[in-house]
Amino acid sequence: MSGSNATDPAGSCGDNLLGEHVAAARARAFVGRAAERDAFRAALAGEAEARPVLFVHGPGGIGKSALLHRLSLDATAAGRTVVWVDGARTPADACGRLDVFRDVLDDPATVLLVDSLERCTGLEAWLRESFLPDVPSDAVVVMASRTPPQLGWRTDPGWAACARSMKLPALSAEETNRVLGDQDVPPPLNVCVREFAGGNPLALSLVAAAARTGGEAGWSMDGGVSRRLTAVLFHRLVGGLPTEQHRRTLQVTARAGTVTEELLRAELGAGAAARSFAWLRAQPWVTAVGCGLLLDEAVRNTVAHDARWNDPDGFAALHERLHDHLVEQIRTVPFGRALDAAAALHRLYRDITVLPPAHEWTARDSHEDEACRPVDEAVVLGLIADCEGPDSAENARFWLRHQPEAFRVRRPVPYGPPRACSAWLRLTAYEGETADPVVAAVWDHVRRHGPLRANERISVARFHAGPQERRDASSAVALSLRCLVAETVRTGGPAWVFFVLRDDGDGVWDGALRRHGLLPTEHRWDVGGLPQRLFARDVRVFPTSDWLRGLLRSVAGEGDGRDPCHRVNGAGLVRTDEARTPAGALSEREFADAVHAGLRALRRPSELALNPLRRSRVAAVGGADLASVLQQAVYELAEEQGGHGPHQAAVTAFVEGTATHRAAAERLGVSLSTYRRHLRTAVERVSARLWHEEVYASGVPDGYTSSVGDREQSRVDR
Repeated sequence: MSGSNATDPAGSCGDNLLGEHVAAARARAFVGRAAERDAFRAALAGEAEARPVLFVHGPGGIGKSALLHRLSLDATAAGRTVVWVDGARTPADACGRLDVFRDVLDDPATVLLVDSLERCTGLEAWLRESFLPDVPSDAVVVMASRTPPQLGWRTDPGWAACARSMKLPALSAEETNRVLGDQDVPPPLNVCVREFAGGNPLALSLVAAAARTGGEAGWSMDGGVSRRLTAVLFHRLVGGLPTEQHRRTLQVTARAGTVTEELLRAELGAGAAARSFAWLRAQPWVTAVGCGLLLDEAVRNTVAHDARWNDPDGFAALHERLHDHLVEQIRTVPFGRALDAAAALHRLYRDITVLPPAHEWTARDSHEDEACRPVDEAVVLGLIADCEGPDSAENARFWLRHQPEAFRVRRPVPYGPPRACSAWLRLTAYEGETADPVVAAVWDHVRRHGPLRANERISVARFHAGPQERRDASSAVALSLRCLVAETVRTGGPAWVFFVLRDDGDGVWDGALRRHGLLPTEHRWDVGGLPQRLFARDVRVFPTSDWLRGLLRSVAGEGDGRDPCHRVNGAGLVRTDEARTPAGALSEREFADAVHAGLRALRRPSELALNPLRRSRVAAVGGADLASVLQQAVYELAEEQGGHGPHQAAVTAFVEGTATHRAAAERLGVSLSTYRRHLRTAVERVSARLWHEEVYASGVPDGYTSSVGDREQSRVDR
């Protein structure tokens, strides 16, 4: 880190001019930019590898002008003459430019600093083609612009050898903390300010000042950024927008975290999406990453706050549409793409504290997640041995032989050895119980707390390892959490999911995993002397539909968003650990009795809310409540062979309601005995259908026309 110091002539104030006080204050406040200052010093010294022309670019507020002021002090300290040109005020005609730049031609040791280059049309091309070739060779030129240098600087071999382009990054965490320390921000608000600004110096200064003057009481709505400050930040960081469509494009990107043309197409339509994506990609505050386009953090937060202030209902509706789109993608696209959609779903909820920062996939880094290849296996085993010990690596070797497709790695782009890894095992019929003691403990838990039924399976997340994250392997765990979302949201997911993590005794992952419905179990053991801990979730008790519904309720302000282990149903919120455990799952007879009781209570919601079916799998399909499930099953009787009479009897008795069986029989024009026979048949058929869907998630009995998926679609159609 660089900045002012005791030997810096700008570190003390002179007594003559106010400008000297201003310059000294700037020097004291300046932090970072060591690489850019080093490149400038090398150019001043005329070092062999130095470039005399430096091009600094970056979005608004990133500190370009502050850097030029700092370089001006460095140049003055080195005895150089400084000529400062503001592109926003430079005349557009060549004669005016010659007047401004004449001093550079007269002094061979001049340092020319050009700020806001993008604001003077044609100035950049004129400098490259007409002016700079005549500048003395000892001069140093630094240009600052929001936009990257024009192509001519790179395609011309001469300029490519003399000019260097540097994009200013956001301030590091250390530099940000130093700025906040100088701003006297109340400690409880430091994290809020830091997360909002994302290392953008201008946003950091403005938001820190608001936090400092407003105090904790003023930091209430959306992180404490007022409507007026949001408008100022929008103007300074983003500027004017050509059309309302461009504003919608920004809002989609801000809400989604990253955006692809496919995501824009879902919101804007095909033609508009292509144009908007091309426009977005050209903006200085956008970074292209593997998953699409990413807004700078300060811009993202500013756009989101602006939308919430100006159209909170519209922004909430946008969020719900994006939620639905991503969930549909997870359900329908190939598994590899479903992981990307799951990562996007995490990012969608990152700023409402539903998901902790440890879950987030850092889209800015140069890594990608993909399936483990045979050539990677030796590296993967080494990572696991390093993080979890040789015994764990031997267990991993077994699973690499039996389920190599379960392993995923995180490697540098475009290619490199894996830097982190994890495995997502899919197991049936007590597979691996005798070969892996950890999996044996998992199966023991399943036996005691909720045995599998026909066609059910479990999933186990294991072997989270990475060399830079020996303690908690956070990126590997984040990858497994995305697998968890993709696995459980997709049709035919596991009945149980388990996480096996190294246990360091501090519970660092307890809260994070709980947000996904994974609760710590009593199982703790050593693998090669290293403690391991087991987390579990019975998806039959806490289905993913409840989790997804809990996320949306958090956005709507219903609940604090910190514990989606609350289940949502017709009776309100029921905590998972208060719900009946799978060890007490209904038998087929009990299930049939509950169906009959539920049908009788269709018109009495308070009674239906107490029915044990409300925690069954069939009540979770498609996110419908129990009343909808039972009513839909009654309607489907009409589609079956010989189902017309039972369908009419059930609709009359349960959906419409009659005082007595005799009155119902008279309404239908049949005898009392016929009515009772039809009604008994209806209850038996509804019970049989729902029981099969409860036990066999992948299909329905022969002779039935609807599947679980058909029933879900039929509900949507209705």
